[in-house]
Amino acid sequence: MGFKKVKVPCFSMEEAMNLFLSKAGQDMLPNPTLESLMELAVRECGGLPLAVVTLAGCMRGKSDPCMWEDAIEELRGNIRNINDMEDKVYGCLKFSYDRLQRIDQDCLLYCALYPEYDEIDKDEIIEKWMEEGLIDGMGRRKAMEGSRHSILQKLEENCLLERVQDRSCIKMHDLVRDMALHITRKRFLVKAGMQLEEVPNMEEWGEDLEKFGETVLLLRGCWNLRSLPCLSKLQALKKLDLGGSASEKIPQGLEMLVNLRYLNLKRTIRLTGIPTGTLSKLCRLQYWAVHFKLESAEELRELNKLEVFEDWFHNVCGLNTFARIKTDVGDEIILPYGIKELSVLECRGVRSINDIGLRDATDLKKCELRGCSELESVISSHCDQLQKLESLDLIELENLKVIVEVGAGESSVDRFSSLKEITLWNCDKIKKLFSADWVLSNLEVMDVRYCSELEEIITESEKKRLGKLVQLQRICSENGVMGCDSLQSITISYCPKLKRIPLYLPQLEIDDEGKLSPSNSLQRIQVYPIDWWEAVEWEHPNFNIKNVVRPLKEIW
Repeated sequence: MGFKKVKVPCFSMEEAMNLFLSKAGQDMLPNPTLESLMELAVRECGGLPLAVVTLAGCMRGKSDPCMWEDAIEELRGNIRNINDMEDKVYGCLKFSYDRLQRIDQDCLLYCALYPEYDEIDKDEIIEKWMEEGLIDGMGRRKAMEGSRHSILQKLEENCLLERVQDRSCIKMHDLVRDMALHITRKRFLVKAGMQLEEVPNMEEWGEDLEKFGETVLLLRGCWNLRSLPCLSKLQALKKLDLGGSASEKIPQGLEMLVNLRYLNLKRTIRLTGIPTGTLSKLCRLQYWAVHFKLESAEELRELNKLEVFEDWFHNVCGLNTFARIKTDVGDEIILPYGIKELSVLECRGVRSINDIGLRDATDLKKCELRGCSELESVISSHCDQLQKLESLDLIELENLKVIVEVGAGESSVDRFSSLKEITLWNCDKIKKLFSADWVLSNLEVMDVRYCSELEEIITESEKKRLGKLVQLQRICSENGVMGCDSLQSITISYCPKLKRIPLYLPQLEIDDEGKLSPSNSLQRIQVYPIDWWEAVEWEHPNFNIKNVVRPLKEIW
């Protein structure tokens, strides 16, 4: 077949059968009716491990003897009169490929567009299948997600794709890729991994150039590709990927690609903008990603089919315009569906992230609010969308007064039940951090610094760091006690008004001599100044806990 030569070790018949049975599944183990047929099929593989594994994946779960007889004949037809081991492997791979449904075949062949030995992100390849229309045409993306993982699973089970150690990725064996490229040699021109500096010569495109150019042009990662010819004649193009290229300007004729569904301009660091009037012509666009800041969202008004948008705005007004266009809900700002991370930096006019609609942000895991001078609270108590939030950073919010704004008759219980980390820096107007009724069972790290008016903190955590809180008087309510059985370290500095640390460490035990032994988890206490440490009061029934933790302290 013209493939590169590799040394392929062969198994004995016994080894090949053991390999086959281990891959075919427990339901194939000794079946007298099928045993002789299985041996015949495995023998046709010539002891080649990849061929055996591929056959096992293809025939897994098949118990009808007639199906096995047909498979053996087909397998023999693929490798009859072939002596070259590599070509024999190709025959077995082709046998497995031919038994796939057309949609599975197309999805497998698409994987060959990736460079050899490349690890392919599962979500990325599924996204590309949908964009190419390989899964249920070019319908709405959400409607096409149902069959996505079943295809990957089938290709993995047939051993045509391999799962790498990172379960989020798959890869294609080089011989499987060679087979795929051989099958598509008249349809695909693949230069993956070659870092093109210019478009290949016309002679390389072959007679099917027109068919190839109808739907897709992938030039992602071509770092030295600075310019493209005019694209105006590729009006059937559905996907254009220039991500990571060195393009210095938008290709001429882009506005003529009225059938374009996918446009990727991410990491095109030389591009600074897109000509006015271009976007409004791309009315079928479903996916658009850019690197540069979008000056105005007004041009997005005509993109009624846009479902995925990756960009960043100069200010919240741009986001407001975009959200108003896409949601048709007046002046309300709505975050995109399924968003996982949100950073709001130096935005005026935002008094709470409730002002940035959280209706569809139920999967939000990380939120950063920084330098928003008018922000007074993070959320209101009627907001239920932050149940999955794990990380909250509140930095340089000069007017922040409370985390949760609680209305009359409302409660803030369970608002941050998944929270693991909270950072509070330079927020000078907040006096109370956590409410007593909050459930913070998952909190691991709390970092609070330079909050001059903070008076009270209530939390359960694995790690507490308190610094320069000159007004801090207590860490818990008047009569409250914190059970922190997993506490590992405490760092407290410049908190002169803090007189009492109500920690209850249930892992403290009395040893054989009647003395209190240290907590198993508590490893370090860092305090400053030392005079404050000598005066602090601790909460622990019947024991002087200070004598227990004294050997652990570190002095700054």
